[in-house]
Amino acid sequence: MTRWVPTKKEKYGVAIYNYDARGEEELSLQIGDTVHILETYEDWYRGHRLRRRSKKGIFPACYIHLKEATVEGIGQKETVIPTELPLVQEVTTTLREWATIWRDLYVGDKREMFNSVRDMIYDLIEWRSQILSGTLPQDELTELKQKVTSKIDYGNK
Repeated sequence: MTRWVPTKKEKYGVAIYNYDARGEEELSLQIGDTVHILETYEDWYRGHRLRRRSKKGIFPACYIHLKEATVEGIGQKETVIPTELPLVQEVTTTLREWATIWRDLYVGDKREMFNSVRDMIYDLIEWRSQILSGTLPQDELTELKQKVTSKIDYGNK
């Protein structure tokens, strides 16, 4: 009988699909949830969401996009630290928060605000992609960082 094996490289990932747990040992995931992967068995991972570490469970490996991360500590004290730029993490968090607001505006039939938030979300998605591409010259990256920060500040008002 094969057993769960601690992961060596597969430590951090992002859910790319929603997953509804079918049993107590499974972990429900929403698109965008970040997970700390502890073990693997066949096509499954065992771990927890970074935002809710107390609830551990299993989830399909194919639902996770693996990302680079630094691992500190071992065993029970192991933690993962994403290697993305802090600005990229901030944009990602902001997009998650705004997506909820955007949905509420849609449900509430507030079209003008809905369209305004949509445009800001699209801008942030585009700018995040440009930052992640790593192809921008330093001066353009600095300018883009200012635009992103201004857009987030404006949107949070």
